[in-house]
Amino acid sequence: MTEPQHSEPQHSEHAGPERAAVQWPDAARPTGDPLVDSALGLLGDVADSPVPDHGELYAAVHDALLEALDAEPGLPAVPKSTPSDPRPEGDS
Repeated sequence: MTEPQHSEPQHSEHAGPERAAVQWPDAARPTGDPLVDSALGLLGDVADSPVPDHGELYAAVHDALLEALDAEPGLPAVPKSTPSDPRPEGDS
């Protein structure tokens, strides 16, 4: 009967498994639309923020892009109203 051959895995000089460095894309090129460019500019903060904060950053980019889509072309963006903003007379 033959004995099974066991081979020890080859170990490198490093103690733990090697991980590839994260390759972040270059900054977004300007689109010519200031609202879209502003939204995409938020992506620059992702690489330097902790992973648990990425969802919040991506949500902010999403919201800013939706705001850009809702804006009338050629007009300045309308600021978001908050519940504390007074309503114009006649609105209820």
